[in-house]
Amino acid sequence: MKKDSTTFGSDPDKLAKLWTIGVDTKKDRIKLDENQVKSELLHDMLAGKMPLDQAVAQMLPKVLSELCKRIKPFTGDSFGLLLSDPDTDLLVLKRIKDYSKSLSKNVHSEAEHDVVAIIYYAAIASALINYNQRISSFSYENLLNAFSSMLEAKWMTPKLTALFQKAHEYCAKKVKKNE
Repeated sequence: MKKDSTTFGSDPDKLAKLWTIGVDTKKDRIKLDENQVKSELLHDMLAGKMPLDQAVAQMLPKVLSELCKRIKPFTGDSFGLLLSDPDTDLLVLKRIKDYSKSLSKNVHSEAEHDVVAIIYYAAIASALINYNQRISSFSYENLLNAFSSMLEAKWMTPKLTALFQKAHEYCAKKVKKNE
C-alpha cells in the first residue's frame, strides 16, 4: 500500500496549508463589522429555498395526475388515443360524445354519419367499461343493439372493436339482470 494514496501525493506541509485556507475565511468574516456580517447572512438566506413540506410532497403526484386528466382534451391527443386510454377522464368522454353528436348534424354522406356514430358510441362504451357509468339516456337494451351494429362494421380499428365487444358484453349482463 502506498503512503500517499489518500493525499494525492501532497506532503504534510501542503495539507496543513490547505486546511488553513478554510480557517482563514472564517477569520475574515469576524473582521467584518456587524452590519456587513448581517448583510452577508441576509444575502445567503435570501438565496436559499424553502424546504419542501412532506405533506405537500406526498400530495403532488395525486394533484398532478388529476390536473393531467383535466387538461387532457387540450393536449392535442387524438380521439383514438382518448377513447382507448382507460385513464381518460369521464368529463372528457362526455365532451367527445357531445362533440360527435353536434358533428352528426352537419354530415354530408352516409360514410361521415357512420364514422361520427362510431366515435359517439365509442365514448359511451368507454364510459361504461372504464367508469361503470352510462353517459347517455339510452337504455342498456338500446346500447346493446347499437354496440351489436358497431361490431358488424368491417372497417373499424381493432382497438375500437375490442372496446365495443366489452361494452356489448357489459350491456348484455345488465339486460339479462333486469329480466
